[in-house]
Amino acid sequence: MSSGPLRGLSERHRKAILAFLARVREALPDAEVYLTGSLARGDWLLDSDVDLVVVSDKLAGLQPWERYAFLRRLAPADVAFDIMAYTREEFKRVLELREALENPDPLVRLL
Repeated sequence: MSSGPLRGLSERHRKAILAFLARVREALPDAEVYLTGSLARGDWLLDSDVDLVVVSDKLAGLQPWERYAFLRRLAPADVAFDIMAYTREEFKRVLELREALENPDPLVRLL
């Protein structure tokens, strides 16, 4: 993955995201990961959390809280993460719903 989408972020955020991506790559080889929220918009603060969307069919069968707990354990504990997790079919529906929004947060693909 190029550091292009992470350019301009704090070193703390960048390191935390790269560590998470490396762990996700191992645990969920089919995963797509998108950055959203303030880090994707560019209006973040040093204490902003990392908002991510993780898409993987390997998450099927897990409840939303189980998905979050599994993925949160892959993220560094010293940085706040907000992780939304979907299967590919669920994410397709999310993208359809986003089309109705006037100004949805950007989704920047990282993985």
